[in-house]
Amino acid sequence: MLHSLIVIPYYFVSALAALPLLILGARLLRLKVAVNTLVGTAIALAVASIAVPLAADWVDVDAFTGRPLLALVLASLVLAGVDAALMKYLPLPLDDELRDL
Repeated sequence: MLHSLIVIPYYFVSALAALPLLILGARLLRLKVAVNTLVGTAIALAVASIAVPLAADWVDVDAFTGRPLLALVLASLVLAGVDAALMKYLPLPLDDELRDL
């Protein structure tokens, strides 16, 4: 049972990687969406991307090691950096909501 607790950091980091990806997509497509919608979608995407492969037996719990987790952390940092760089050139109403937080 404790062996399956290794996926908990994956849920957290996957949501942190999915959120800048969704924000970047909204920025490039000029979508007017609320921050709450993007956060909820990022969480649902993170849970589905881990729970579905585990439930369908496509991947074993042993596959969740430190290297893929590190890759997710690096991907989230790169995506957040790209989004911050594009914020000046492609502004969104979403940016005002994020500033107010």
